[in-house]
Amino acid sequence: MLLRTYGFLAAVVATYTVAVIGYSQINLLNLVDMGIAVDFALRAQTLQHDLVGMLDLFLPIVIVALLLAFGVAALIIRRVPHLRTIGYVLAGTMGIYAVIVSLGLMMGTNPIAVTRTAGGLLSQVAAGAVGGFVFALITADSKGNAKDITKGITKDITQGSV
Repeated sequence: MLLRTYGFLAAVVATYTVAVIGYSQINLLNLVDMGIAVDFALRAQTLQHDLVGMLDLFLPIVIVALLLAFGVAALIIRRVPHLRTIGYVLAGTMGIYAVIVSLGLMMGTNPIAVTRTAGGLLSQVAAGAVGGFVFALITADSKGNAKDITKGITKDITQGSV
Protein backbone atom coordinates (compact mmCIF):
# COMPACT_ATOMS: atom_id res chain seq x y z
CA MET A 1 0.00 0.00 0.00
CA LEU A 2 2.80 2.40 0.88
CA LEU A 3 4.53 1.64 -2.41
CA ARG A 4 1.36 2.51 -4.32
CA THR A 5 1.10 5.78 -2.42
CA TYR A 6 4.70 6.69 -3.26
CA GLY A 7 4.12 5.61 -6.84
CA PHE A 8 1.00 7.74 -7.09
CA LEU A 9 2.69 10.80 -5.60
CA ALA A 10 5.65 10.39 -7.95
CA ALA A 11 3.28 9.98 -10.91
CA VAL A 12 1.43 13.16 -9.93
CA VAL A 13 4.68 15.13 -9.60
CA ALA A 14 5.97 13.79 -12.93
CA THR A 15 2.71 14.48 -14.75
CA TYR A 16 2.36 17.95 -13.28
CA THR A 17 5.98 18.88 -14.02
CA VAL A 18 5.96 17.63 -17.62
CA ALA A 19 2.56 19.21 -18.27
CA VAL A 20 3.66 22.60 -16.91
CA ILE A 21 6.91 22.45 -18.89
CA GLY A 22 4.88 21.80 -22.04
CA TYR A 23 2.39 24.52 -21.17
CA SER A 24 5.06 27.13 -20.46
CA GLN A 25 7.26 26.39 -23.43
CA ILE A 26 4.40 26.27 -25.94
CA ASN A 27 3.12 29.61 -24.66
CA LEU A 28 6.62 31.07 -25.01
CA LEU A 29 6.86 29.62 -28.51
CA ASN A 30 3.70 31.54 -29.38
CA LEU A 31 5.41 34.73 -28.20
CA VAL A 32 8.43 33.96 -30.38
CA ASP A 33 6.06 33.47 -33.33
CA MET A 34 4.78 37.00 -32.67
CA GLY A 35 8.31 38.37 -32.88
CA ILE A 36 9.03 38.72 -29.17
CA ALA A 37 12.54 37.72 -28.12
CA VAL A 38 12.58 34.94 -25.52
CA ASP A 39 15.96 33.97 -24.07
CA PHE A 40 16.88 31.07 -21.81
CA ALA A 41 16.65 33.19 -18.65
CA LEU A 42 13.08 34.19 -19.48
CA ARG A 43 12.20 30.55 -20.24
CA ALA A 44 13.60 29.44 -16.87
CA GLN A 45 11.88 32.30 -15.01
CA THR A 46 8.55 31.57 -16.70
CA LEU A 47 8.83 27.87 -15.94
CA GLN A 48 9.57 28.57 -12.28
CA HIS A 49 6.62 30.96 -12.10
CA ASP A 50 4.27 28.48 -13.77
CA LEU A 51 5.37 25.52 -11.63
CA VAL A 52 4.46 27.48 -8.50
CA GLY A 53 1.58 29.49 -9.95
CA MET A 54 -0.40 26.53 -11.25
CA LEU A 55 -0.22 24.48 -8.03
CA ASP A 56 -3.60 25.55 -6.69
CA LEU A 57 -5.54 25.09 -9.93
CA PHE A 58 -3.86 22.50 -12.14
CA LEU A 59 -2.36 20.14 -9.54
CA PRO A 60 -5.77 19.12 -8.12
CA ILE A 61 -6.95 18.43 -11.68
CA VAL A 62 -3.96 16.13 -12.24
CA ILE A 63 -4.56 14.36 -8.92
CA VAL A 64 -8.22 13.64 -9.68
CA ALA A 65 -7.50 12.59 -13.28
CA LEU A 66 -4.77 10.13 -12.30
CA LEU A 67 -6.65 8.80 -9.27
CA LEU A 68 -9.67 7.89 -11.38
CA ALA A 69 -7.63 6.65 -14.33
CA PHE A 70 -5.30 4.46 -12.27
CA GLY A 71 -8.25 3.05 -10.34
CA VAL A 72 -9.98 1.95 -13.53
CA ALA A 73 -6.70 0.67 -14.95
CA ALA A 74 -6.03 -1.42 -11.84
CA LEU A 75 -9.35 -3.22 -12.34
CA ILE A 76 -8.51 -3.99 -15.96
CA ILE A 77 -4.89 -4.92 -15.28
CA ARG A 78 -6.00 -7.60 -12.81
CA ARG A 79 -7.32 -9.51 -15.82
CA VAL A 80 -4.33 -8.83 -18.08
CA PRO A 81 -1.31 -8.38 -15.79
CA HIS A 82 1.16 -8.81 -18.65
CA LEU A 83 -0.06 -5.47 -20.02
CA ARG A 84 0.54 -3.63 -16.76
CA THR A 85 2.98 -0.98 -17.96
CA ILE A 86 1.12 -0.09 -21.13
CA GLY A 87 -2.11 -0.13 -19.12
CA TYR A 88 -0.92 2.53 -16.71
CA VAL A 89 0.66 4.58 -19.51
CA LEU A 90 -2.65 4.55 -21.39
CA ALA A 91 -4.53 5.28 -18.17
CA GLY A 92 -2.42 8.36 -17.48
CA THR A 93 -2.87 9.50 -21.08
CA MET A 94 -6.61 8.99 -21.11
CA GLY A 95 -7.09 10.40 -17.62
CA ILE A 96 -5.59 13.74 -18.63
CA TYR A 97 -7.41 13.66 -21.98
CA ALA A 98 -10.75 12.96 -20.28
CA VAL A 99 -10.30 15.89 -17.90
CA ILE A 100 -9.41 18.24 -20.75
CA VAL A 101 -12.45 17.17 -22.79
CA SER A 102 -14.74 17.30 -19.74
CA LEU A 103 -13.63 20.79 -18.79
CA GLY A 104 -14.14 21.92 -22.36
CA LEU A 105 -17.66 20.52 -22.45
CA MET A 106 -18.61 21.95 -19.05
CA MET A 107 -17.24 25.43 -19.71
CA GLY A 108 -17.95 25.77 -23.42
CA THR A 109 -14.27 26.37 -24.09
CA ASN A 110 -11.15 24.77 -22.80
CA PRO A 111 -9.76 26.67 -19.80
CA ILE A 112 -6.32 25.11 -20.40
CA ALA A 113 -5.49 27.37 -23.32
CA VAL A 114 -2.53 25.39 -24.61
CA THR A 115 -4.78 22.38 -25.28
CA ARG A 116 -6.70 24.28 -27.95
CA THR A 117 -4.00 23.24 -30.43
CA ALA A 118 -3.00 19.70 -31.39
CA GLY A 119 0.57 20.24 -30.19
CA GLY A 120 -0.60 21.61 -26.87
CA LEU A 121 -3.06 18.77 -26.37
CA LEU A 122 -0.33 16.27 -27.22
CA SER A 123 2.01 17.86 -24.67
CA GLN A 124 -0.56 17.47 -21.91
CA VAL A 125 -1.59 13.88 -22.67
CA ALA A 126 2.09 12.95 -23.03
CA ALA A 127 2.55 14.25 -19.49
CA GLY A 128 -0.17 11.84 -18.39
CA ALA A 129 1.65 9.03 -20.18
CA VAL A 130 4.86 9.91 -18.33
CA GLY A 131 2.96 9.81 -15.05
CA GLY A 132 1.50 6.41 -15.89
CA PHE A 133 4.94 5.08 -16.74
CA VAL A 134 6.39 6.41 -13.47
CA PHE A 135 3.55 4.79 -11.52
CA ALA A 136 4.05 1.45 -13.29
CA LEU A 137 7.79 1.49 -12.65
CA ILE A 138 7.60 2.40 -8.99
CA THR A 139 4.79 0.00 -8.15
CA ALA A 140 6.16 -2.95 -10.15
CA ASP A 141 6.25 -6.26 -8.32
CA SER A 142 9.82 -6.84 -7.21
CA LYS A 143 9.36 -10.60 -7.71
CA GLY A 144 8.66 -10.06 -11.39
CA ASN A 145 5.09 -11.39 -11.20
CA ALA A 146 3.74 -8.34 -12.98
CA LYS A 147 5.64 -8.68 -16.21
CA ASP A 148 6.70 -5.51 -17.88
CA ILE A 149 5.59 -5.20 -21.49
CA THR A 150 9.02 -3.90 -22.49
CA LYS A 151 10.53 -7.30 -21.61
CA GLY A 152 8.21 -9.01 -24.09
CA ILE A 153 8.95 -6.46 -26.78
CA THR A 154 12.70 -6.82 -26.24
CA LYS A 155 12.39 -10.60 -26.46
CA ASP A 156 10.38 -10.35 -29.70
CA ILE A 157 12.91 -8.00 -31.27
CA THR A 158 15.92 -10.12 -30.30
CA GLN A 159 14.26 -13.26 -31.66
CA GLY A 160 13.30 -11.48 -34.87
CA SER A 161 9.56 -12.06 -34.53
CA VAL A 162 8.64 -8.38 -34.95
